[in-house]
This record gives sequence, structure tokens and C-alpha cells, in this order.
Amino acid sequence: MNQYCYVIINNAGHSWLMQGGGNSNAGQQEGSAPVLPQLLHEGWSPVRETPMGGGTSALAHALILMEKAAAHKAPATKKRGKR
Repeated sequence: MNQYCYVIINNAGHSWLMQGGGNSNAGQQEGSAPVLPQLLHEGWSPVRETPMGGGTSALAHALILMEKAAAHKAPATKKRGKR
């Protein structure tokens, strides 16, 4: 099953992890580096971008849905003994 998370990014290059099932600790601490580059490095891919208004600020924001394929485990094989 794939994992999903949401990231908010602005045109100044700042990004924040908003919600998701990711195991990334990126962007969890105040003043940390933008989370989006780290998520991309960890194998997350953008699925959909939704523009958000900038309000009275000069910054524009977007909500990005990110997806990461679940790691597939190889099926267990039975070891056969000699007969």
C-alpha cells in the first residue's frame, strides 16, 4: 500500500510537512531546512498540486500531495529438506 503526505510550499522556497503517513522527520523542528527536497531525496513523488491564495502577503502557497510506493517484501519461500 502506498504512503501519502501533504506538503505546503511557498514561492520563497520554504516548505512544511502538514499531514501524512511518512516516516520522514524532515521539517518537524522549527527553523529546519525545507522539507520538500528531503522528501524527494527519500523517494517521495508529487502527485497533485493545489494553488492556495497568498492573502495580503507577497508570498503564494501551494498544497502538494506526495506519494511513496510501499516497499514490497519478497514472499517467504519454504525450504525443502532432502528426502
